[in-house]
Amino acid sequence: MPKKRPANNPAPKSFRHHAPNDANPAAEDSVESRVLLALLEDLETGVANLSRDGLILYANRRFAGILGVPARATVIGSRIRNYISAASWDSLNSALAAAVEAPIRGEMRINVSGETRVVRLSLGPTFGKDGTTTIRAVASEVTELIKTTQELRDSKASLYSLSARLLQSQDEERRRIARDLHDITGQELAVLGISLELAAKNLDSPKKAREVLTECAGLAHKIEDEIRTLSYVLHPPLLDELGLGSALSWYAEGFQKRTKIRVETQIAPNLPRLSPGDETTLFRVVQESLANVLRHSGSPTARISLCMDRGVARVSVEDEGKGINREILAPGRDTTGLGVGIAGMRERLLQIGGTLEIHSTAGGTTVVATLPLAAHGAHAPAKELPDSEAPAAQPPVSIPVTRRRILVADDHEITRHGVLSLLASQPDIEVCGEAKNGLEAVAKTKELKPDLVLLDLTMPQAGGFAAAYEIRQMEAPPKILIFTNHSYNTLEESVRSAHCDGYVQKGNASRDLLRGIRAVLSGGKFYSSEAARAHTA
Repeated sequence: MPKKRPANNPAPKSFRHHAPNDANPAAEDSVESRVLLALLEDLETGVANLSRDGLILYANRRFAGILGVPARATVIGSRIRNYISAASWDSLNSALAAAVEAPIRGEMRINVSGETRVVRLSLGPTFGKDGTTTIRAVASEVTELIKTTQELRDSKASLYSLSARLLQSQDEERRRIARDLHDITGQELAVLGISLELAAKNLDSPKKAREVLTECAGLAHKIEDEIRTLSYVLHPPLLDELGLGSALSWYAEGFQKRTKIRVETQIAPNLPRLSPGDETTLFRVVQESLANVLRHSGSPTARISLCMDRGVARVSVEDEGKGINREILAPGRDTTGLGVGIAGMRERLLQIGGTLEIHSTAGGTTVVATLPLAAHGAHAPAKELPDSEAPAAQPPVSIPVTRRRILVADDHEITRHGVLSLLASQPDIEVCGEAKNGLEAVAKTKELKPDLVLLDLTMPQAGGFAAAYEIRQMEAPPKILIFTNHSYNTLEESVRSAHCDGYVQKGNASRDLLRGIRAVLSGGKFYSSEAARAHTA
């Protein structure tokens, strides 16, 4: 007597029909058959057995699920073509006919609850001991895989397009800079050279030579201003020295003057410093957003906001212009039509873990860049000495006959050589040492103990303000006179906040450097802006 099958574990009728030993029910109920059934049911891959004409003789739960049928029993006994579109029936029939002879692979599309799914199907012959041939089917859904692959292809194509446009934009910018250098600065240098030659030829006429040299000095200052402006646009020095907030305030002020677009700034106080790369990225987002306001929005105003709160840095630019078409800004839409700017901003932020959002209506556009701070090395702003710790101003006294010692810290050898030449003939002043960067300036100040440090602002390894802070912490610190090319409006305020004793612009060195050195050594203060006002009064 064959063993009675437990009522709670009946084998599918179709599977019993094709059991390894159809004539022996005992073999059908063997442990091996039950283990095989359990394995098939637990597979994450769809498995089925089909007749030659596509009738589903057996299907595991996963196969039924791929076809969109929750009840496995409903699938068994139906035809597989019932689950695919009629347009694919001919292809399915051809695949079934071929699968009787040899394995074949392909894909089919099925519609489940209005959604098209892609199923990868592997078909092959199965030969029974009674001589019958059925078709084994292994199915796996690849809808998400195909979708992801297509997105990667689209992303790669978009990246290539963005890279090409970035290179084109870079070439155009280089071409513009080259044209300005050649057509403006180059021509002015040529005129300067001619004028100097004319002065040399008129050395026997001091009055004429003096007039020509005065014109040369004015032209040289003009060239210096143009080069400084160009360098500021390429990379604002405040970004390195004082951080993102100060750089944005400076840029907003200059943008307003150049374009007549009123720019408001809302910048939180005492912002922590980010890494140079992160601050540059956020600055470029604001720069590009303001450029878009000028080029596209038609807005008479713009507003810049910057805050760092709850572990996130957030910078936004708002305008009151005509806005951007919502369809263009929809997720997944190609933004090629928006130019390289928005795509470039998004790519810059993506590389440092940030995001870019654009909200636009008929009443204006808001661009918001956010950057998590946890992994970006945010640190507190450089400490400033309280006013109570600032060195008290001493009443002016006459400079003693003994020579006062000066340390010159500047990363440009030509500048250091020029300062040394200017001071060489002064009987009351001597240069006791030179430093090529901020760290060396601090070290040599400790070693040489000068009376005054002439300190450049932009230097490698440590900027001028960072070096000044370290020098101020020393016992009996020397006087500090900033010597810089910069001329932004908040420079004097920054120098005072750093408790330095004044600053001299390099372009005015011949007029102000000796005056500034002597004023500071006498216990006073010296600021080029005040000197310039006094000179023109």
